[in-house]
Amino acid sequence: MSTFQKRLTWLLIFVLWLAAGPVQIAEANAELEQKKNNNLQKQAEVEENKSQTENEINENQSEQKKIDRQIRELDDQIAELSQDIRQKEQEIATTEAEIKQLQEEIAELKKRIEERDQLIKQKLRAVQQSGGQISYLDVLMGANNFSDFVTRANNVTTIVNYDKQMMEQQMADKQELEDKEAEVKEKLARLEKQLAELEDLKQELSKQREAKNELMKQLEEEEVDLREKKESLEEEKAILKAQESAIEAEIDEWERQERLRKERERRARERREAQQNGHSSVGVGEKPPISSGKFMRPANGPVTSEYGQRWGKLHAGIDIGKRGASVPIVAAANGTVFRSDYSMSYGNVVFVTHNIDGQVYTTVYAHMESRIVKPGEVVNKGDTLGYMGNTGYSLGAHLHFEIHEGPWNGAKSNSVNPRNYVNF
Repeated sequence: MSTFQKRLTWLLIFVLWLAAGPVQIAEANAELEQKKNNNLQKQAEVEENKSQTENEINENQSEQKKIDRQIRELDDQIAELSQDIRQKEQEIATTEAEIKQLQEEIAELKKRIEERDQLIKQKLRAVQQSGGQISYLDVLMGANNFSDFVTRANNVTTIVNYDKQMMEQQMADKQELEDKEAEVKEKLARLEKQLAELEDLKQELSKQREAKNELMKQLEEEEVDLREKKESLEEEKAILKAQESAIEAEIDEWERQERLRKERERRARERREAQQNGHSSVGVGEKPPISSGKFMRPANGPVTSEYGQRWGKLHAGIDIGKRGASVPIVAAANGTVFRSDYSMSYGNVVFVTHNIDGQVYTTVYAHMESRIVKPGEVVNKGDTLGYMGNTGYSLGAHLHFEIHEGPWNGAKSNSVNPRNYVNF
């Protein structure tokens, strides 16, 4: 028995003793041994079928590798184009804000120029009505004494300077108005170019998605079954090993829950701040609200496929359709990421293990456009894991979401209907 199995056995025995008393410990031990034996028997059955499955895979390997490379390349191109579209939308929003600010400044300049024009017209009418005979010399010569003369001279100087400054300011404002109107024209031209570039990017994205759909149509149902078998043979060991390490990490934290809670709160604050600073671009959708219960909804959107039998085999999760330019995928509960990678069947996928009230759960988030978490990272309920996409064996943008009561396995025998825990 491995160290992990021993620790898991003793932990379960301790929990059973607290709940049911020492009398049932022997029964629990026997049940655990039976489960272990059943698991070993399943492994033996898998090994017996391994040779036959590999022969079938080898027959289609050449063509599958070619299509695999093409799908992977298209997935990378689609993700890159989606990021370019988000960046272009942000540039357009910035340009629109700059144009709006300039238009407000232009309106204020026009108002000042108009008011000053009215004042200048009034002065011209006053000169015209006086026959153009207004003379500052007459004003000075009309002084009664020297003190009066000095006062009148100061007033005349003030008026002359004011008129000069007013005219200079009027000319400066008109020049500024002309400059800002030219700047608005330039920014409008740039905006038109950005919008055209955005449309080109969207058209290119549409072409790439159509190209991927054409490749997917080339895969017959038998080929898909073989790919899933290959997935279980090549990736199940790696997934189970990573999962075992993650479960051990969760058990190690059993006696340190308070410190883990504080660490999660700190990381959650940092993550929210980072997301507010770095993921607030135009077009990014809202995350689902954090709900009560063990698990929350992992993404916004309609349920497009339920848990259960589909096309003659088990569809071990629920599919949520994409509605929006960029739809965030969030952790359904507190836990530890033990795998964040690209899988041919799952596409961009994240596996998270959870220890909830002493019970181990596993959640799976598949077909994502991109992932922003790494293995070993502790996540909090509602933290962003990545963005919804159409990678791997997927015919449309959606999230494939699984809940397993216990560890994940290739047969997905521990999977349950997510509706048992989440109100979709």
